[in-house]
Amino acid sequence: MSAYRVAIDKTTSIIDTRAKYFRNLIVAVVALSLGSVGLAVVTWTFSPFAGLLLLLPACGFFFFFDQKLLSAWRSHLVDAWVEKRIDFGNLRSAVSAIPTLPKGTVQGMLATLPSTRDLVAEQGISSSTREAVAAAVRGIQACQTDTIALKAAATAIVSGSIVIAVARHMWELLLGGLAAILLPILGKWLKRRRIETLKERTIAARAKVDFSNEKYGELVARLQWDPISRSEKDGFLN
Repeated sequence: MSAYRVAIDKTTSIIDTRAKYFRNLIVAVVALSLGSVGLAVVTWTFSPFAGLLLLLPACGFFFFFDQKLLSAWRSHLVDAWVEKRIDFGNLRSAVSAIPTLPKGTVQGMLATLPSTRDLVAEQGISSSTREAVAAAVRGIQACQTDTIALKAAATAIVSGSIVIAVARHMWELLLGGLAAILLPILGKWLKRRRIETLKERTIAARAKVDFSNEKYGELVARLQWDPISRSEKDGFLN
């Protein structure tokens, strides 16, 4: 089976799985909403409404697992791209031509991949340059996954503390939500580690004779760097 066939099948499979996760989220949201409201009506109290706060971590963990799917998909494609088994220009044309795939979802996914102005220019990119670009893609997606995971954890901690405190009428349990204060500190530490790893991999690729700084700069400039700030990005590139 050709590398392009595998990449296309991987893309369609990921889209189907993302849709399944979204349907599961809708079921969870409806169940939590009806359960909280229904219990409040039955018991004629306001405390069951606190269960609606659990919608926040439910959505947070949906975004986390969705990001994990996208990261695995990108890593698979980037590995094939580094080995020159596929070119993203050809892949974009092939995937975009499939009429059964949701256009918005497809374009959003493809936008996270490195892109060049034309296919000939992409095919001329050296292996070491591709390795450096791949390191940037992996570094960015690791920071994105960390950010989503920490936000999901924060909502789970705060919402869980409130729900348990309300259910047990033990208001001192609300102090458990203060643990979420530590998560931004952890996030900054993780980001520094990710950027340092990215620098090490980029330096190793730059040391090879076929590395093109011009092509590298052109490709990484088009990547979606969030949540890495502009100053952090400029500091890394310079």
